[in-house]
Amino acid sequence: MPLEAKAVKMLIEQQRFGILSTHSVDVEGFPFGSVTPYSLTDLHHPLIFISNLAQHTQNIIQDNRVSLTVLENLQDGTQDPQKHGRVCILGRATPIETTGATNETKYNQYFQDFPESEGYQNTHGFQLYEINPVRIRYIGGFGKIFWLEPEQLQED
Repeated sequence: MPLEAKAVKMLIEQQRFGILSTHSVDVEGFPFGSVTPYSLTDLHHPLIFISNLAQHTQNIIQDNRVSLTVLENLQDGTQDPQKHGRVCILGRATPIETTGATNETKYNQYFQDFPESEGYQNTHGFQLYEINPVRIRYIGGFGKIFWLEPEQLQED
């Protein structure tokens, strides 16, 4: 596996939330960002559990192209986020049904990472969505910038 892919995997595995950006329905042509927790499939696709009442869900229903930006924690005392790693996963968000062995595994993975979310399943139309990556942008600080194809995360 390329070092770049290892850096991306390490960052998205260490964090548990990101900024989900969607295409705004209410303010056409503008991006809409919101903080959302995420879990990962075995292919390192982000899973998000969102309500159909939420603005970002309404946006996804109209246009499922999204990005999820994940930032490295600022633990070294510096307040300059540009010195730290970040990943932007560009992809398509697709709803996951609750039935079927593969889908149940995805729900179970999410609920294992966020047990309090399991109670939301029967309220406000919460549903699991999988972000199927199209391309990944990694910035590991100054001079460590590259694009990754999703399949590169699967290489050994």
